[in-house]
Order: sequence, then structure tokens, then C-alpha cells
Amino acid sequence: MRTKNEIKQAVAILTHKADRLSLVQAEVLQGGMTEQQVFQKYVMEVTEEHRDEEVFFAARDAARFSAGHIGLEELVPDVQSMTAADFSAAGALGVVDEESDTITLSRKEFNRLLARIERLEQWTGLRRKAAPGDCTPLPLPEDADMDDLMKQNEACRYLSCSKNTIKGYASRGLVHSYKKGKFTYYSRRELDKKIKKLRNTL
Repeated sequence: MRTKNEIKQAVAILTHKADRLSLVQAEVLQGGMTEQQVFQKYVMEVTEEHRDEEVFFAARDAARFSAGHIGLEELVPDVQSMTAADFSAAGALGVVDEESDTITLSRKEFNRLLARIERLEQWTGLRRKAAPGDCTPLPLPEDADMDDLMKQNEACRYLSCSKNTIKGYASRGLVHSYKKGKFTYYSRRELDKKIKKLRNTL
């Protein structure tokens, strides 16, 4: 089953193409139609003299794409020849950079992708554990602004990341961590300035 974003991207591309079959496929995707519903609409509910095999097979392909049985390349065979301008004009979520073979995502999509990768790494045990001593927290200064500091679990929620990720930020020197008793703290201002700002530029 395709995600809403995959459907949205396919609809944007098909609508941009705007030929008769592409518009039928976009309609099938937007309506969330199954193969059975496509068969009902384009075969059973149409008189024999008005049946259009080409339209039926195009609509069926859209339903099969929606169900995850075929890929975008099979639904839109010429998608590989689309230019960055085509993707941009279509309002598709991903834009292919022909020069470097990269895909540019919106900031929102990029953050979602990072979160998915992080969850996948955690589930498969691939997440790198911080080596002992490579992110040793500093002692909390006596004059620290406690209104600015967040405990590690609060900081993780604030950034929508795992403990290993925020420890990784600290081990790479992107942020400072502070220790007081059994708790590790992070500065909200520093997270805003160094991590959130960095994410917003991507």
C-alpha cells in the first residue's frame, strides 16, 4: 500500500502530464479505487460499444500502483525522462537534480525521512552506539540558566530524535551536554541555534 505522499506525488506528475489516460489514472489515485472498483466502473458499468480497453488498463495500473503492486516507473514509463523543471512544475514532492543525480526534498519530507531512517536503524540494531567518553557531558555550571536547560528526554522530544542521535550531536561537537547528578541536560537556545537552524537550512 502506497503512502499518502507517494500517491500525492504520482497524482501531481499525472496531472502535470494532463493527457487523457494520465488524468484517468490521477482520478483513480485520488479516489483510492481498488482493481475491483476500476473493473466495475470501466467495464461493468459501461456499455460494450463505449468500453475503452486503453482507459481500463491505464486505470487498473493506477489501482495496482496504489496497492503497491507496481512502481512509479511502470505507472508513468517516461518518469525517468522528466526534467527537474517538469517535477517542479508538477509540484511533485521530490525534484530530480539532473546534474548530480540527487533528489531535493522539502524540509518537512527530509525531516520525516530522517525520522524513518532513525527508526529503521533502531529496529535493525544498526544504530551506532556512542563510544564511552566520546560525548562525556560537562559539569553543569553553578550559574546555569535552568529555564534554558532541558533534561535529555525532554531535548529528544523537542528535536523528535532518539537519545543516541542527540548523544551523536554532542560527540561531534554540535551541541554541549551537561551533567548534574544522574541527569544530562541540553541548552534549548543551543539546540535552536545549532540543530534546528541546521535542519531548516537542509
